[in-house]
Amino acid sequence: MVGWTTGGVNGPPAITFKDYDGSVRLGGVPDMELKPLTRLVINKLLNVLGIQFDASSAKRLSDVFEYCVQCSWFSGFIGFISDALPSNAIITVPIPMIEPLSSIISLALAFNNPNLETELYSDLWPLMTDALAQARALGLKLTIHTSVLDYNRVYVFDEVVRRMIRLPRIDVLTGSTDFANKVEVVGESYRTPTIQATPVKVEPLVAEPKIDEAVLNAVRALGLELGGVSTLKALSDLVGSEAVVRAVSMGYLAYNPMDLTVRLSSKGLALLNAINEEAGTEEENQDDGQGG
Repeated sequence: MVGWTTGGVNGPPAITFKDYDGSVRLGGVPDMELKPLTRLVINKLLNVLGIQFDASSAKRLSDVFEYCVQCSWFSGFIGFISDALPSNAIITVPIPMIEPLSSIISLALAFNNPNLETELYSDLWPLMTDALAQARALGLKLTIHTSVLDYNRVYVFDEVVRRMIRLPRIDVLTGSTDFANKVEVVGESYRTPTIQATPVKVEPLVAEPKIDEAVLNAVRALGLELGGVSTLKALSDLVGSEAVVRAVSMGYLAYNPMDLTVRLSSKGLALLNAINEEAGTEEENQDDGQGG
């Protein structure tokens, strides 16, 4: 069953972005080996977003974010783990509710683990009705939370639970302003009991981008030694081609295929400024130590 709802999972086994009493909270996103249909769903979502990348050859989920150049602005904020998913538990995966991270990772988890109920957040679902229809045909148990309501596309769901938000006119606010929310259920005459989420505010785990020394050397060399712009060959000869490719894929360098040059991006300039400030602080600390 595919549902558009404000509810929750019915019980284990399940994958969710929420924190439930007794749920197994993972420390990152499982770096699972992708099935062919999962790759197709990822390709579909990247295509509707205008991201030019073919995930057909990606073996694992992390490969999609590592080799997709246009994904560099958000790929560094995902922490992958190699742990296997528990087979009989409610599994809380720390997925930020930020698009397109939420939809890509959640739909990949759902299609790659068809025996587990999946609860996800997606504001991009109107662009993925064909994938949701496929999930429905496969019998996947999928619950979508969203802030987007598209009446022309809700027919893909088996059940729609819409929270009725009351918006009072200001000229009638003469009494109490305690307006109770109402819930409207469409498509089902009843609701199965759902497990209630823990009433605490849980922040999703957002890992800081990891910058290795090779990338730092590439940014430092281009900014300090080559004046911020260079031919691809000159920079590759200086720091190595692998470091240049990684710096480009992470968004610190911008590559121009027309003239085969690389230059510092705004992100790279920010990193270079941080490197210079750190170096200046270290020099000041050394001078203070010698003076003492």
